Amino acid sequence: MSLLDENLQQHFAAIVEGSNDAIVAKDLNSIILSWNPAAERMFGYRSDEVLGRSITLIIPEDRQHEEVDFISRLRRGERIQHFETIRRKKNGQLFPISVSISPIRDRHGQVIGASKIARDITAQHRAAEQQRLLLSEMKHRVGNSFAIASGLLNLCSRQTSTVEDLVTQMRGRFLTLAAAHSLTAPGTGEENAAISEKRSLRGLLEAILEPFAGSLPVDLAIEDVLVSEAAVTPLALVFYELSTNSVKYGALSRDTGRLAINTERQGNRLIIHWDETFAPEHAGPAMPGQGFGTIMCELALQDQLEGSFSRQFTTSGMHAVLDVSSARLSADLPEHGV
Repeated sequence: MSLLDENLQQHFAAIVEGSNDAIVAKDLNSIILSWNPAAERMFGYRSDEVLGRSITLIIPEDRQHEEVDFISRLRRGERIQHFETIRRKKNGQLFPISVSISPIRDRHGQVIGASKIARDITAQHRAAEQQRLLLSEMKHRVGNSFAIASGLLNLCSRQTSTVEDLVTQMRGRFLTLAAAHSLTAPGTGEENAAISEKRSLRGLLEAILEPFAGSLPVDLAIEDVLVSEAAVTPLALVFYELSTNSVKYGALSRDTGRLAINTERQGNRLIIHWDETFAPEHAGPAMPGQGFGTIMCELALQDQLEGSFSRQFTTSGMHAVLDVSSARLSADLPEHGV
């Protein structure tokens, strides 16, 4: 071997050892021949644990057919580029990877094995899912805005007798609606400071309900606890979603409707009950089912308040329950009210 060849081999070995991607060599029987440090970190197996064993060790049962296909294609001299799939760590955890596979040939050009380069793409998948959720929420909110405007217009038209009164009332509702909407998403420093001034549960509910309820009575029998800044946005988002549905389909969409909100303590949990009732003979459009709004409410309470969200519909009303952690709701939450 020439000095140049030896230097090139050492250079190649240094690249493999220092790579952040898992680089693995195997033969055409899928037996592992080499396993670099990045593969150890990625899959959790030391090299001495896998050398001489089948690569199927890291392939989930429902993906074993992929290796059969890889070997078949490699025998034909094909390369596999950026193939996204799922692999399994030593601890059993499944995770997404992008893998590229190239045939290894002997001096006669015959394929004798394969070199695999694998990259963990968990972060990319997580970012893509977050983007999908954000786009879904945007689509949901835009669609909601038109339905809310229609619901408020119908409601205000029954409470006014002139066009001027209708325009005035609608303008006021929309301005208040914009203020309520701002509570459901993080803003600038000045916006967040304004939001943090309304940190009582009653104040938060009243701010959200004002553009929807108008002159319709709402029965609030709640423990007026302090809401931490971190809890304002998820709670406001859920109250806003319930209010928009109510003005489109439920109690706030009709003069005979009734909305009652009350709270109770169960150990270290605060339970918020949202009850809507209306006469069956005046029932409007069917209430929504398990749509994106419901999923959004569930995720908001689960992620931010160690809570849960549920609701049940009947022909004459709707009952929603917000079950949240008292500790996550407010750092200075009193034991028996204020």
